[in-house]
Amino acid sequence: MPENKMIIIQSKVLPDVFEKVIHVKRLLKKGEATTIQQACEMASLSRSTFYKYKDSVFDYSTQERGKIVNLFMLLKHEPGVLSDIINVVASLKGNILTINQNIPVMDVASLTMTIDTKYMDATPAQLVKLLSEKKGCKKVEIIAME
Repeated sequence: MPENKMIIIQSKVLPDVFEKVIHVKRLLKKGEATTIQQACEMASLSRSTFYKYKDSVFDYSTQERGKIVNLFMLLKHEPGVLSDIINVVASLKGNILTINQNIPVMDVASLTMTIDTKYMDATPAQLVKLLSEKKGCKKVEIIAME
C-alpha cells in the first residue's frame, strides 16, 4: 500500500481528534488564535496531538475552492469606484494579482481583475454579489477560474 494514499471518509465515523485538528487550523488561518498553543486550548486539543496530525489531516471542502479567479467589470467613471472595489476584495482577504482598467467610454470603464482566492473569506460567487452591490459597479462576471 502506498504511504501517501489519500482517502475520503465521512467525519462522523472518525474520532473527534481529527475534527479538532481542522478546527485548530481554521482558528489560526482566520486569526482567531495567534499561537498554536492558544488555538489548541480553544479546541480542547493537546499540542502534541495537533503536531502529530497537522500534516495529514485536511478539510476537504477547503481543497475544493478555486485558487485564481478572473473577473470582468463595467464601472462608472466616478472618483472612488475602483477604490471601493479593491477594498471589498481586500476586506475578504483576496489577493489581487492584476488589474487592467481601460479608458472610460461614455462614462463607463471596463476592468479585468485577477484574484488569488486561496485565503479569501468568501466564494467567488459571493464576491461577485458583493461587488455588484457597490455604487458605480454596473456589471461583474467571472470570465475564468482555475
